Amino acid sequence: MKISLFFIICLLSVKGICQKDTFLFKNQKVTIFKDSAYYKDTEIYNAAKDLKELTKQEKTDDCDVNYQFYYNPLSLVGNYYSYESGETGTIACGPPGNSLEIQTINLSNRQPVSILDIFTEKSILKALKNDNWVKKITQEYKIDLNAINSFKTFLDTINNLGSTKFSSNSFTLLSYNKQNKNASVRFVGMEYMGFNHYKHLQLGLLLEPKKAYLKLFKNKIYFTLTDYKNGLTK
Repeated sequence: MKISLFFIICLLSVKGICQKDTFLFKNQKVTIFKDSAYYKDTEIYNAAKDLKELTKQEKTDDCDVNYQFYYNPLSLVGNYYSYESGETGTIACGPPGNSLEIQTINLSNRQPVSILDIFTEKSILKALKNDNWVKKITQEYKIDLNAINSFKTFLDTINNLGSTKFSSNSFTLLSYNKQNKNASVRFVGMEYMGFNHYKHLQLGLLLEPKKAYLKLFKNKIYFTLTDYKNGLTK
């Protein structure tokens, strides 16, 4: 008799999580809950396990662990999964704080995927150089955008300015126009606010997928940024 994938997940997960974790999405390979996600038989993330492990490491007789881990699905195109991850609270007797990030990974190997892997460098640089936030901060630091001819140089330059840091895999899909073959993408940095707290800084980019990915965008978009609750804005 076949055992359902959901039952297998319950057996592999932290005790009791199946009664608490809200189901969000499922296709032939991917199953996503509010606090956990799985690709085939491999766990992608699990907030309950994260908290259990942290509590085991940090809790003392004098200080408890008042903490939360969270994960939010953002977009899924083929095997390319973008999600928001974050943590917040107080560890043991330390000060309160938070951290957060956006990641895009290839589910088949769980490796990070760069925005440059999927979209043309020309369209990325054009969109970044036309972004108002980019223009403002580069003018403030007297950076010549015309002298930047590669995405790597742009990333290195922008990450040395101010308090916002970007990663090449920190992006997600908002929408795709099949007629124009353009993707509306959110490229997201982590901005330090002070006092051990961070927030997202979003850049809205209109990008051109590389030819090898056009069929994927045309036929394999399972969900996009607005479909599930998260800490980003449209």
